[in-house]
Amino acid sequence: MTKRVRKRIPVNLIAGPLGVGKTTTINHLLQHRPPDERWAVLINEYGLVGLDAALLESSEEPGGRPGVELREVAGGCICCSAGFMFEVSLVLLLQRRPDRLLIEPTGLAALSGILDTLDRKGIRESVDVRSVVCLLDPGSLDEDLLQEEVRDQVDAADVLLASRSDLASPERLQAFDSWARSLFPSKRFVGRVDSGTMSPALLDLVSQREAAVRRRGHRHEASDLHEHADHDHDHDHEHDHDHEHHAHDAEPDVRCNEARPIVQMTHQASAASTIGWVCWPGLLFDAKRVLSWLRRLARLPGARRTKAVLRTTEGWRGFNFAGGVEEVTPSGYRRDSRLEVIIESGQFPDPEALEQELRGCLSPPLNSTS
Repeated sequence: MTKRVRKRIPVNLIAGPLGVGKTTTINHLLQHRPPDERWAVLINEYGLVGLDAALLESSEEPGGRPGVELREVAGGCICCSAGFMFEVSLVLLLQRRPDRLLIEPTGLAALSGILDTLDRKGIRESVDVRSVVCLLDPGSLDEDLLQEEVRDQVDAADVLLASRSDLASPERLQAFDSWARSLFPSKRFVGRVDSGTMSPALLDLVSQREAAVRRRGHRHEASDLHEHADHDHDHDHEHDHDHEHHAHDAEPDVRCNEARPIVQMTHQASAASTIGWVCWPGLLFDAKRVLSWLRRLARLPGARRTKAVLRTTEGWRGFNFAGGVEEVTPSGYRRDSRLEVIIESGQFPDPEALEQELRGCLSPPLNSTS
């Protein structure tokens, strides 16, 4: 008798600073969900008086259409002080087997903590974390980015949307677009929304297979870690191109997993060349060893910029080396580990030798039972 495998429940995070329009956007998504699907929404209120759930559509709908299951966690951020109640509410909702779960964290929440909870043993087997969406107001972008929690949300997001774009000046929108395009790692989609009208198609930009790389896996030997993809141009073309959405250059469609844990990407051009790697997140880098190696990369002849986001023994870290300036910061990014060096043409190093050094920076990865 074969054992029935239960389908993982698609989960999306809809994040952004306080007052950016998350509830309005979720309401729009609920109104445009497939007619035969029952969705659930888990809402985090920072205060004790919960209001967001009252603003969403009722779970009881006429005409026999499956309703919406609402659950609220009030009195703190679900990434920290209300973490236990979040986990309890999450498990209860998952037991109801909705067709999709939307999570709306408070604007003060760090998404990295929520993603880590979704990746815990006992939970990750039931969920399929798809697109992480972050809404930002172009009019207050500079002020919002002063908050560590907002920067964490930007790091973790697959989709960045300028909210209330109908109210923003052309200059603010252009500044938002330029800033979003400069981010590393690049986003799967950068766009705009008016009055919360987000396309439901964006929820699945990160596919089930791609989302699986977020989850921790089993131990691998360094000798198994080798795969190449020279300048992959297989971009995603499933973006919605309505008037409220404007797609920018998507990142190459690179998928790494247990069987293909490291992908090398190189591109040589007349002005400058790049070499980089995308690594399965089950791989763990020794924090001190990889920092020392990145510093050496930044000093290679002709190196213009070295950037990385890596899962290290000290947590997820972002690295940026340019113009003699070194930055190492916590990162909310969780999809994979990745690094890239931009180097002057004619100074291109030996990619194979560098990859051997990269492997030498690995620490034994966490296994699925940790």
